[in-house]
Amino acid sequence: MPSASQHATVRRRAVLGAALAGCVATLTGCGIRLERDAPHIPGIKTQGPPPDQTVLRRLLDSLDASINAAATDTAAWAAKLAALHRAQRTRVTAVMATQGMTPSASTAAPSGPAVDPGALFRFEQAGARAVGTLADLSHRNLPMAAAVAVTQNAGASLLGHGVEVSGATVPKAAVAQAILPALRAATYALEVIVAKTPLDQRTRAEDTVTMLHATRARFEAALGSDLPLPPDGYALPVQPTSDARRRQLAQRVLHDLVTACADQVVATSADHTSFIGLTNLWADATEQWWRWGAAPTPFPGLKSVE
Repeated sequence: MPSASQHATVRRRAVLGAALAGCVATLTGCGIRLERDAPHIPGIKTQGPPPDQTVLRRLLDSLDASINAAATDTAAWAAKLAALHRAQRTRVTAVMATQGMTPSASTAAPSGPAVDPGALFRFEQAGARAVGTLADLSHRNLPMAAAVAVTQNAGASLLGHGVEVSGATVPKAAVAQAILPALRAATYALEVIVAKTPLDQRTRAEDTVTMLHATRARFEAALGSDLPLPPDGYALPVQPTSDARRRQLAQRVLHDLVTACADQVVATSADHTSFIGLTNLWADATEQWWRWGAAPTPFPGLKSVE
């Protein structure tokens, strides 16, 4: 027969067990989650990785691929793109850390001579084609990640040929209407630049205005009855009286178009067709802005990345 002390021990264990079960039930009912590195307690879920971590780690891997390929690429734009992507990687890594994410480790560039001189071009294209995977990121991280893909698309264009990502060519009406004034102003300014440029020096301006004409036509056709009337005229911010001032004017209006696109990216969140339509134009405008002599920036058009 158990002794009195044994009975007391059994009762104490029963009470403690019931108390622990009650605590677990209470914690679970309140939606409590343990930190990811906490010991496992039955009945309480361990916290998983932050929602954006997987996508942003893939973005870092894409940047590493471009950075490493650029290290041995002899193309004129390779060094600029490498510096741009290194700055992007540094910033994305810092932002991830502030949000409790674990960035992927940087991969080192292979040593020795280049064995594939076209690798940088293909990695830039691959990053541009992956832009659709970014559309569901949180509002906080979407602009930063989209800007990286936009610069990879612009980089591919500068190295050979850009990427027209499949999907809608025009974002939804509210976004298109917000961008249209900058698109129309840039188109008018480039038309003036073409007219003011000597006939044998018009190639660059004509290429830019051709892109702008086609894009404006798509936007205006898509808006249909929602199309705003154009203004009566445009005041040029720079008078195109010399080659230097024409270049300055082109940079100014293209920067305004890049910024107009960047300002609308959050409005396309989780709307894949609008997001693709927006980033296609954002990439085209960024490429043209750089071709006109603007210094490449890691996050074109964004006012801040945090």
